[in-house]
Amino acid sequence: MSVHIRGMQVPEAARVDINISMSAQANITAFVARQKVSQFVIQEISNQLRADTPDLMVGNRLCWSVPVLLTSPSKGVVGRVGEIQVDATTAEILADAATVQEFAEHAERLAERSPL
Repeated sequence: MSVHIRGMQVPEAARVDINISMSAQANITAFVARQKVSQFVIQEISNQLRADTPDLMVGNRLCWSVPVLLTSPSKGVVGRVGEIQVDATTAEILADAATVQEFAEHAERLAERSPL
């Protein structure tokens, strides 16, 4: 089961009943998850990457989904590279070597398309 409600749009006059019940110990905050991801991407990929505001994801694990952005000193935010999940209970960063490689390649493509 996975639940992700972001900017939910519902047709006019629609009846929607959403009931979700989950019990988990959330040991880290969105702020800490964002810091962990920023540190991770800077160390593993590039110092031009940073984390953005996380969303809480309810699924097999309670996780923070943290967007990763490519930045430029002259342009600011260039674009979104992807998302990294952080376990909200254990603080484990859920990114493997393939994810790191994918982010590095996506960041490179974004940088090449970005005007100076």
